Amino acid sequence: DKMGTYMGIFNFFIVIPQILAASILGFVTKDIFGGQVIFTMVLAGCSLVLGALSVFFVQDRDDAYKFKKNAQEQK
Repeated sequence: DKMGTYMGIFNFFIVIPQILAASILGFVTKDIFGGQVIFTMVLAGCSLVLGALSVFFVQDRDDAYKFKKNAQEQK
């Protein structure tokens, strides 16, 4: 079973953005926003909205369900 591999890959998509944010946003807040943390929060809110809107462009074709069903039929 490859569940551990898939969980590890999924973990990359959680950890890497957190590391990037922790290492870059301090400089952005200090140098670009002049130390005003509220602008960093506005940037975070805009990113949240863009991420939420991007979900509408994902097309779900139920491929995972078909794959699982075919795997069960072959057993």
